[in-house]
Amino acid sequence: SKPLVVNIVNYFFSEDFDANEEYDVEFTSTESVDLKIELKRADLFVKVGKINTYHFEFQLNGERYMVFRMFDYGYRKAFSEQKDENVICFPKQVVLYLEEGKGVPDELKLKLIFPLTDRGEQEVIYKVIVKKVWEISEEEKLKRGLYSLLPLELFKLRKKAEAIKTASEDEILQLSKQIKDDTMKIINKAIELSDEKKLTEEDYEKITQAVVYLIEYFSENYADLKLSKEVSEVSEYIHTRGKNEGIREGKIEGIREGKIEGIREGKEEAIIQLTKNMIRDGLSVERVSNITKLPVETIMKIKKEIEQSNN
Repeated sequence: SKPLVVNIVNYFFSEDFDANEEYDVEFTSTESVDLKIELKRADLFVKVGKINTYHFEFQLNGERYMVFRMFDYGYRKAFSEQKDENVICFPKQVVLYLEEGKGVPDELKLKLIFPLTDRGEQEVIYKVIVKKVWEISEEEKLKRGLYSLLPLELFKLRKKAEAIKTASEDEILQLSKQIKDDTMKIINKAIELSDEKKLTEEDYEKITQAVVYLIEYFSENYADLKLSKEVSEVSEYIHTRGKNEGIREGKIEGIREGKIEGIREGKEEAIIQLTKNMIRDGLSVERVSNITKLPVETIMKIKKEIEQSNN
């Protein structure tokens, strides 16, 4: 939503937009074509109001020539939006490093030396803001309204997962539990923020979808963590909004113990309603079947009924 975008812009670029004001927020094109007709794609450009353009670039690790890439992206964006033929205005730029590691710089800068003129040699120091996302605490995210960054609390565990090959069984179990607990903590916080009207429905869906994506990532890439069952359970929990006793406490074990009444224990009405909600949310028939354990044919029938009722 616009307020969340404004909060992100304020935080990373030290701006002071009022999140309660109505600004035009536009996600502009990230693509350009160079002189060799090769497509260049930056991560994200956001325009707030009619003047300011902000460029966000997300990096997992340090990259030697990152500053050159940023200059290239910035120049192409400035050129594409040029209004005065004698002036180009670069967007404000930031590189967000998502994971601690070797090669992550404290700053990005580049000295530009232009040819000699009648006024002598011209030098410009081009600088790009650098932010290390893992250093932003959960408390800071909540305080500054950086709710869309909450799923990255789960991403912080990726380095531990990378070391799983040499981990003991107890360490693997401990990490698996931490991933489950952190997953539920983020989802419960999203539910709480949604209940408090600090998140729109779209915000809630995007944040929880990111959480599902991350736990799927852990499940698919680190089999020793044995998280495959939790993927469907988390999806189920998200779509029931945590309204079932036993999970609100933040423990996936509550699902296993059958505390979601009406879903696992056979109350058909609850299962059908959950299925309808997920279909309306755009989940595939196969995904809904995997979560609810209903046959694909049954889900197709429910989907058809929904489509007919909408006509």
